[in-house]
Amino acid sequence: MRRTIAVLVATTLGASPALAETVVKVAIPQRGAWDTSYTELGIQQGFFKKQGLDVQVTYTEGGATNEQAVISGSVDMAIATGFLGILAAYVKGAPVRIVSPEATGAPDIFWYVKADSPIKSFKDLHGKTVTFSAPGSSSNLILLTLLKENGVTDAKTVPIGAAPNGLPQVMTGQIAASWSTPPTALKELLAKQVRVIAVGNDSAEVKNETVRVNAANLNFLKAHRDAVVGFMKAYKESVNWAYSDPKALEAYAKLSGQPLDLVKYAAAHFQNKAQNQLDAIKGEDRVLAEALAAKRIPHAMTHDDIKGVYDMVLNTGS
Repeated sequence: MRRTIAVLVATTLGASPALAETVVKVAIPQRGAWDTSYTELGIQQGFFKKQGLDVQVTYTEGGATNEQAVISGSVDMAIATGFLGILAAYVKGAPVRIVSPEATGAPDIFWYVKADSPIKSFKDLHGKTVTFSAPGSSSNLILLTLLKENGVTDAKTVPIGAAPNGLPQVMTGQIAASWSTPPTALKELLAKQVRVIAVGNDSAEVKNETVRVNAANLNFLKAHRDAVVGFMKAYKESVNWAYSDPKALEAYAKLSGQPLDLVKYAAAHFQNKAQNQLDAIKGEDRVLAEALAAKRIPHAMTHDDIKGVYDMVLNTGS
C-alpha cells in the first residue's frame, strides 16, 4: 500500500508545473497607442512570463475609467494613467500607490484640425470646440495648459473619450479641433486632410512634467509586492526593447494594425525614449497646482502632504 502511494505521489509531482504564475490584472488606456503598448509587446516577447507573471490586460478610454479600475480593485495595476487623477484619489484616501512615472512630457499627444480650417494655431481657438479624452486625464491637463499659455479663455473643451471618436467629427465640421495620439489621424495627416496645430511638448512646462504614471492597488501591492516588482522589471525590459530592436516596430505595426511605414513615421515624429523614463517623478509642484485649480484636492499641498502616494518599487527614487 505504501509503495502504491509513493508511486502516485511521485507521478503527481512529476506531472506538476514547477510554479504557478501570479496573475496580474492591468488596466491600460487607448489600445494601439505606442506607449500604451509596452505591456502587450512585453507579453509577446515573454518578458512577464520570465518574471513568473500571467498578465491579463483590460483596455479603457483612460482618465477616470483607468483610475476607478485600480482604486476599486477590479484590476491590480493601472498603466499610463493620469498623474493628477492618482494624486487626487490618494488625497481622498483611495488605496492606490504610484510605482513609477510612465510618461514625461507629451510628444505623442497632439491636436489637429481639418486641412481647410481657418484655425492655424491654439491662438485661434477662441469660442471654438476642442476635445480631450476624459476629465483628469493627461490630455485634459495638457489642453488646459496650452490654452492658458496661448491666452485662450473661452474655448469649449469637451471630453470625447478615445482619440478615434474625434476624427469623424473634425472631418464633418462638428468640432473645430480634436486631441489625438498615434495612430489616430496619422493617415489623414500624411494625406494632408488634417493639420497639427499643437503637440503637448509645445509647452516647456509639459515637456518637463510627469503626465502619466503606473499605479498599483494598495491591497494588491501589500499582498503581492514581488509580483509588482516583477511586473515593473518586465515593463522596463519591454520599453528598452521597444527602443533598441528594429523588430519592435514590426511587432507594434502588427499589434496596432497599422502599415509599417505609418509606424515608422510615428516613431520619427511623435516618440522618444526620454518620454518613457521610469526613474523619476518630475513637475510635482505644477501637478499639485493643477489639481488645486481643478478642485481635485481640498487645499494647497506640498510634497510632504502627498509623499505617501509613492512606492517606487524599483528603488529609483521619487
